[in-house]
Amino acid sequence: MRRFFVPWHHATALAVLMSLPAVGRAADTPATAVSVWPVRPVPFAAHIETIGQVEPFQGVTLSPEIAGRITELDFDSGAIVRKGQLLLVLNDAPEQGELIRQSGELRAAETDLARARSLIRTGVESHEDLETATARFEAAKGNVARVQAVIDQKHIRAPFDGSVGIRQINLGQYLNPGDAIATLTSYARMRVNFILAEENAASVQLGQTVHLAFDTTPGQDFTATVTTIDPRIDGSHTLSIQALLDAPPADLHPGTYAHVSIAAKVAPHLVVPETAVTYTAYGETLFVEQPSTDGPTVTATAVRAGDRRNGWVVIDDGVKPDDRVVTSGQNRLVTGMRVREIPEALPLAGLRELAQ
Repeated sequence: MRRFFVPWHHATALAVLMSLPAVGRAADTPATAVSVWPVRPVPFAAHIETIGQVEPFQGVTLSPEIAGRITELDFDSGAIVRKGQLLLVLNDAPEQGELIRQSGELRAAETDLARARSLIRTGVESHEDLETATARFEAAKGNVARVQAVIDQKHIRAPFDGSVGIRQINLGQYLNPGDAIATLTSYARMRVNFILAEENAASVQLGQTVHLAFDTTPGQDFTATVTTIDPRIDGSHTLSIQALLDAPPADLHPGTYAHVSIAAKVAPHLVVPETAVTYTAYGETLFVEQPSTDGPTVTATAVRAGDRRNGWVVIDDGVKPDDRVVTSGQNRLVTGMRVREIPEALPLAGLRELAQ
């Protein structure tokens, strides 16, 4: 709801105008039916509001570590992939041929090593012959591992579960190291980055829960846990903070703006139902019940409203504890009118949540 801020003396003047008694009202005018609420202090957690931006918990731009031409392409834009899934293959025919040759040399070296170990027990070969055979075997094994590593580099796989973005390459295309293939993003968890003004730095701690709302999911509330607080206040006197959202909505995308709400210190505040406040261009007003010999009457009172949440409003100035304020029927009231109380269902569940 849009709020209008006007000088306090203007709001007071409006209340004075509204407080002028009705002219010509007969003493026996029937009392107007209204609902009332007894003002009292309740625990209220003031909330700090800021804007954050979503980023993936895991997100990379896939690119090759080695050059080559694409000979196999196993994914398309928007694909959901699993960790280790093969995405594409660069031409590895030379390496496959080399692997066959090196594997043959490894088998021969392994046979020679086994023979040397057998003959040294009979004294036919010396320890030097055994050492030579061992070195030849280890070198052959290393050559096989080296060629296999190149082949593995040319078989590009998903490093984690996620969703592939728009594919930037095509079958038969030649790639150089570092060329973009596509983005890969994990949506299982998200991070939300936001900043706080320097004076609010003490209001957030590691492990604290913050509340999030997104324009893409109106009416839904999500919670995230503060995981990182920058140890430095930057040059603009703000503090950078990061929170982890474990269960993001399915349609939440990186880059989306988040409305972040952080509960500050809990303290007693005077609150009234939001329906009790009359909003005008001149300020905010409450009708306060007054005792009278002819029955209770009401007085229009200028107030200064603060935070609003869950159907309740903090009143920073203008009322005191135990004042009884009208919560419904005030559109028919002026100061001095007699009223009679009728019951009304109020959002008491929301009242209990104000300390959260």
